Amino acid sequence: MNDGRLIAPDYPHFSGFIFKIQANMDPKHRDRIAFVRIVSGKFERDMNVFHIQSGRKVRLSSSHKLFGNERETVDVAYPGDIIGLVGHDGFGIGDTLSTDPKIRFDEIPRFTPEVFEYFHNPNTAKFKQFRQGLDQLLLEGVAQAFHLKDTASRVPLLAAVGPLQFEVLQYRLETEYNAETRRESAPFTAVRWLPQGTPAETLDTLSLPTGARLAFDMDSNPVVLFPSEWSLGYFSQNHPTLTLTSLAPPRLHTR
Repeated sequence: MNDGRLIAPDYPHFSGFIFKIQANMDPKHRDRIAFVRIVSGKFERDMNVFHIQSGRKVRLSSSHKLFGNERETVDVAYPGDIIGLVGHDGFGIGDTLSTDPKIRFDEIPRFTPEVFEYFHNPNTAKFKQFRQGLDQLLLEGVAQAFHLKDTASRVPLLAAVGPLQFEVLQYRLETEYNAETRRESAPFTAVRWLPQGTPAETLDTLSLPTGARLAFDMDSNPVVLFPSEWSLGYFSQNHPTLTLTSLAPPRLHTR
């Protein structure tokens, strides 16, 4: 729990967290499955729970147990069990599901990106497949995406811990979505998140080193992209009261 409390398996309310999302499980339907680890209470198919990150109530009607390519409907499950939920595009990795709206598990930390690239779609006739595949794979957590401030470009800046993640992303786009891609290195080596909720007028007053850019992550949190560690240090020295973090802030009602 993000308030330090522990939720025991015998806690009467149902609770669980999403630890994995797998897109394109069934290529015929382009579906995606959110895998949930049950922490407490009893799961029953068709139950209504709170999706804490959005504040909405959702009905968990399509629940499955998966083994290879086989699916089996799950009607009841208990703490320690893992179930797959289909048909919930608003779920993200680390999200909490519970019948108690006060429960919110700590989000699963993500490593800070160190490599940055642009993915282009050279075949405009396949742009729909490219965009759909990229959106679904980003929700899986294959990579992170940023949108540069004050640019009309439709090409997202992608970020990863290492180049292997980009190779996996490119391979899956081409094999699962039939979307050709062209990769382009970006001139950044570090990203830091600004305080959540930083107003636009504050962003406009920041003095950026040469080559640094303001951008926003997938949850609209402001970040600064730096071309070097020296650039990052220079920015920090010139903005001593501005707190920079290497990890994104928790999602709050963003989906």
